[in-house]
Amino acid sequence: MEFEDIVQEAKKEIESFREKNPDGVVIIRWATATGKSKLSILLSEYFDTEIISADSRQIFKYMNIWTDKVSDEILAKIPHHQINIVNPDETYTSGQRKNDVYNIIPDILARKKLPMIVWGTWLYIDTVYKNFTMPDIPPDMQLRDELFAKEDKEPWILHKELMKLDPEEAAKLHPKSTRYIVRALEIFHKSGQTKTDTFISQPPQRPLLMLGLRREKEESNKRINTRVREMLKWWLIEEVKWLLEKWYTKNLQSMQWIGYKEVVEFLDGKCDYKDMESKIMITTHQLAKKQRSRFRRYIAEWIQAPRENVTYKVWQIS
Repeated sequence: MEFEDIVQEAKKEIESFREKNPDGVVIIRWATATGKSKLSILLSEYFDTEIISADSRQIFKYMNIWTDKVSDEILAKIPHHQINIVNPDETYTSGQRKNDVYNIIPDILARKKLPMIVWGTWLYIDTVYKNFTMPDIPPDMQLRDELFAKEDKEPWILHKELMKLDPEEAAKLHPKSTRYIVRALEIFHKSGQTKTDTFISQPPQRPLLMLGLRREKEESNKRINTRVREMLKWWLIEEVKWLLEKWYTKNLQSMQWIGYKEVVEFLDGKCDYKDMESKIMITTHQLAKKQRSRFRRYIAEWIQAPRENVTYKVWQIS
């Protein structure tokens, strides 16, 4: 299906949904480089929307290029939330985000506007879609440092520990997903309960319209490669240099993401430009693969056991 046709189809879906659910929320999701942001901006031409970013990286100030934030012109035209709210050396948990978003949504509705949640961090979306109960456990930086150091010394050891403590959560995570494994272990050490026991799904607070975009793997990877080349051309290396020179260190969690981590390695002389470019492409392809796999599970879920008060629609982009 052509993208322009999807815009019109999405417009009809939203019109029908809002007629029945004036207090409803629209969510646009799928893997990276599918066109979610573009769709949200185009739909804002038809609806009076305010957009809530569900991207775990766009919350950080100064990290603009690889996070693919919208332009200042668009921000001035369409209100966006959950962008540029913390510094790169600060922590912002999923629990904090859930509380903030649950306050933002009624404020948007009170202004008679349409709340639209966009982008693809699955946990951020699920705080609304699956409405998890979440433990109020602030980060313990000393414990995290100890766990990360343990993992550096013996790779995959943390996943083995989590498998003993919380096998259900460990089964969801790749052994290299260190950040998520550390958080699950942190919850256990600070509360005595597993993440599985504390993250309990509930019906969504408001009616939801879930819109999904998907592309074929080959097309997705082509778009990713083009994006990587463009972002390197658009001063990504210079942005990372500036962050490091200003006051941020390469060991920060925010500097370990795809894109930033590889640029840091390049600046440290651990790889040349071509290797850096290739590494960013490969790791982004891997991320997209994980996202596609996860979202396919959602589609199966929607078909087999649709959630109450949720409407689903997914389009394949040709």
